[in-house]
Amino acid sequence: MIALRDSLPLLRQRDNEYCSIRQDWLCFCLFRAAQKAGYSRWWLAEHVSASVLCYLSKTNESNVVTSKQLREMVVSALQAIGYAEIALRLDVIGPPFELSLVELAKEAGPGYELEFFRLLKERIQPALCDGALSLEISGLQSCVRHLRSAKTWSRECSMLRNEIVNFLRAHLERTKVKTDIHLTIR
Repeated sequence: MIALRDSLPLLRQRDNEYCSIRQDWLCFCLFRAAQKAGYSRWWLAEHVSASVLCYLSKTNESNVVTSKQLREMVVSALQAIGYAEIALRLDVIGPPFELSLVELAKEAGPGYELEFFRLLKERIQPALCDGALSLEISGLQSCVRHLRSAKTWSRECSMLRNEIVNFLRAHLERTKVKTDIHLTIR
């Protein structure tokens, strides 16, 4: 028998890929919908996401839910507490796209910055085409150190770090996406 983390079902994505349901990105989706509905600081997002996750862990009998089913549960919860206007603005609930810059840097190899940027563009493009609402990019400092083969941080490291951040921002601006994308770089 397999025990699911926190007794929560997995979220089925396109192409039969599965991921865990995270409260932080569910909150992000709710905050985003609330902002579109005119609530700049909506305090109930954490409570709504917690109640949906509680429902999924205690009541839901399936080990897998689709994005559409999860969205319907969130919409139902919003309507039940009188926030139908937020429910109307809720986008498809999909998990954030996650990318490790350290893994890309290792794949490119130390000193191969051009290959690194090619790989970076290649890896984030499918997420943008699939309509990801959030990109979580991690390992920036370690990535820069690996590409520069540096043990200590230097001015060149700072310049490369800024170049990577600017590359990501510019790529998001050039890509014609229908919604705003939340970019987190750590």
